[in-house]
Amino acid sequence: MASMLSRLSMSVRPCVSVCRWVHTKEKGKPLMLNPRTNKGMAFTLKERQILGIHGLLPPKIETQDTQAMRFQKNLKKMSDPLQKYIYLMGIQERNERLFYRVLMEDIEALMPIVYTPTVGLKYREKYCTFNDDIQGTASVALAGLLSAQRVVGKSITEHKVLFLGAGEAALGIANLIVMAMMESGMSQAEARKKIWMFDKYGLLVKGRAYETDSNQEGFVHPDPGDVKSFLDAVNVIKPTAIIGVSGAGRLFTHDVIRAMGSLNEHPIIFALSNPTAKAECTAEDAYSLTQGRCLFASGSPFAPVSLEDGRILTPGQGNNAYIFPGVALAVILSGVRHISDTVFLEAAKTLADQLTDEELSQGRLYPPLSNIREVSLQMAIKVRLCVF
Repeated sequence: MASMLSRLSMSVRPCVSVCRWVHTKEKGKPLMLNPRTNKGMAFTLKERQILGIHGLLPPKIETQDTQAMRFQKNLKKMSDPLQKYIYLMGIQERNERLFYRVLMEDIEALMPIVYTPTVGLKYREKYCTFNDDIQGTASVALAGLLSAQRVVGKSITEHKVLFLGAGEAALGIANLIVMAMMESGMSQAEARKKIWMFDKYGLLVKGRAYETDSNQEGFVHPDPGDVKSFLDAVNVIKPTAIIGVSGAGRLFTHDVIRAMGSLNEHPIIFALSNPTAKAECTAEDAYSLTQGRCLFASGSPFAPVSLEDGRILTPGQGNNAYIFPGVALAVILSGVRHISDTVFLEAAKTLADQLTDEELSQGRLYPPLSNIREVSLQMAIKVRLCVF
C-alpha cells in the first residue's frame, strides 16, 4: 500500500524543475528532444534520476561553461561562414540555452553568421531569389551616385566614397559601386581603393585592434594616419561622397557636413538609415550648411527645404521601391534561373536615366515616386534585355 501511495504521489506531481528558470512535465527522451528543456551533459546526477534520463546520456557531467568553451573552440576551427552557420543551427536545434550563451559571448563575430543571408549566398546561383534589403538598397544608392555625376561632372571612377557603417548594407552598396567602376575600365583592386568604411571602432584599416570579417577584407586599407573620429576620417581621406548606413542617428554632424562642403564644390551626402530619427543628418542641415551645394539623398522622406536665396530643394529618397518592382517584372518576363548582381547594376543605371534635368535642378536624385510605374516598366525592359 505504501508503495502504491508513493507511486501515486509521483504521478500527480504537476511539473519537474529542470533548472532554475524552466519547469516541464516532460520526462525521458521527449525532454531531451525538446531544445528548450534539453541541457545535454549539463544535467546533474539528481536531475537525470528525477527526469528519467539517467542512462540516456554519457556518464560525464559538464557545466554549461565547459560546453560553451568546447563549442567556441570548434567554431574557431571553421573558416567557412556556411559551415559555422550549420554548426550553430545544430546547437540551437538541440540546446537553446547553450546556443544563446555561445551567441551572446561572441555576438560581434557570430551575429553576421546567423543574421546575414549566409544560406542565401550559398544557393543564390541555384534559385531565383534576391535580397532587397542588400541588393535593392545597393542599386538605389548607386543610382543616386550616377544621378549626382551629372551635377558634379565626374565619372564614377573619380569618386572616393566614405561609408559610415560597415555592415551588410554598406558592403552591398560598396560592391555594386566597384562593379560600376570596373565597367568603366577600372580594375577591381583600384576600385576598392576608392571605398573606405568607418564603423564603431574606427576606419577599417590593416592592423587595427578589432577584427574584420571575410566580407570586409576587400575594403581594408593601410592606415592613413591618426583618425579618431568620423570627422577626422573625412578630413584625412577627403571623400567626394559620404554614405550613412549605420542606423546610429545624427553622426553626420555640422562639422562633418561643413568639412564635406569645404572639400567639394558639390558634396554628395547620403543619409540612408531608417527611420527618419535614425538618419545620419537632416536634409535641412545638409543643404543649409553647404549653402545648397550638396547632393542629398535619404532613406526616409524629408520635406522640401527652402534656402535663404529663395531656392526650394527637394531631397531625394533612396527607396527600394524604385528597384524591386522593375527587377521582379523583368525576372518574371525573362524566366531567368538566377539573379546576378549585373541585374542591379543595370537597374541602377536605368533609374538614374529616368531623372530629368528639371528634376535634377530641383535637388532630386530620383524621379518622383508618382512616376514609379513608368520607371518600373522602363527598368523591366532594360533589365530583361540585359539578362538575355
